[in-house]
Amino acid sequence: MHTITRMLSVLLLGGLTVAANASSGKDGWQKRIPRCGPDTKVVKFIEYDEGTAPAGGTAVSIVTFKEKKKKGCWIDVQDLHPTQSAVGMGAAACKSGKITRKGKDGKLDEWLLEDNRWVPLVRGPGGRFYLTDHHHLSSAVYNADIPDKQKKLYAYLIRDWSRMKEDAFWRRMEEEHLTWLKSPDGRTISPKELPSRIGHLQDDPLRTLSAWVRGSCGYVKCNPPGVTDEDAEGTCPARYADVACASEYFLEFTWAAHHATVPEVQAALAEGGACSQQAPLDQECLDRQRAKLAQSLPAAMAAAAAPAARTKPGYNPKAHDGVVPPCE
Repeated sequence: MHTITRMLSVLLLGGLTVAANASSGKDGWQKRIPRCGPDTKVVKFIEYDEGTAPAGGTAVSIVTFKEKKKKGCWIDVQDLHPTQSAVGMGAAACKSGKITRKGKDGKLDEWLLEDNRWVPLVRGPGGRFYLTDHHHLSSAVYNADIPDKQKKLYAYLIRDWSRMKEDAFWRRMEEEHLTWLKSPDGRTISPKELPSRIGHLQDDPLRTLSAWVRGSCGYVKCNPPGVTDEDAEGTCPARYADVACASEYFLEFTWAAHHATVPEVQAALAEGGACSQQAPLDQECLDRQRAKLAQSLPAAMAAAAAPAARTKPGYNPKAHDGVVPPCE
């Protein structure tokens, strides 16, 4: 009898453990994620609509979280090859501080595993992995004060063009809007002029300013597909529902170029405002840059709402004040 009771207890406890693990998502899939390499498979896209497309628009293609977990991989940030020349180092530095705290609290891996932080990759000639989005997140991880072994990201492969010649590869990258071949000063560059590593990305203060204007709804960027009405509450598309939101490629860079034409912005950055990427980051330079950009934000917001900007994607004609986001 005691034997049967013990057996039933073990079975019951085992069932409860399985149920608890299932409910908390701790099924061990995280530990099975392989390193990105030649065997990494290309993910499958699905058509998604459910009202996320602009009025009269078409459904968008997305990669589900389930698919990312099934075919995804992890990659050392040092092995990523950028597809743009610069980031807003001020914005990246703020995110880097948050990552440092996550790392010290033992919560970084869990944070990076969230669906919206997986990075898309293209496998190019020589098996190199090219990053096509999340350059700011990658730069933040690179510059975070955490051990090198923690400086990795979770990724999914969207294209495998590893058998292409270099010229054909970059033509395809441009055709599919997977690279931004512009320098911070707006000059067109060749793929050979792109930085070879995340640690070589330049700083573009206008890109940081553009993020502030976007965050203040100076222009309206569409929410990602799959965002629920509850999650969308308070976002710019929800607050300005009568404004046509934009989902164009490299939207922030497009608006950064517009901010560059604003006299007050030009004056604020006249003596240079870029801060070189180094380890550790030059916080004094970033603080000076932040003060200059904060001073020019009202003019940038006004220019974003001016009639001269009405042809820009996400144009919001309703002028209002901008807010400098806190640096967490």
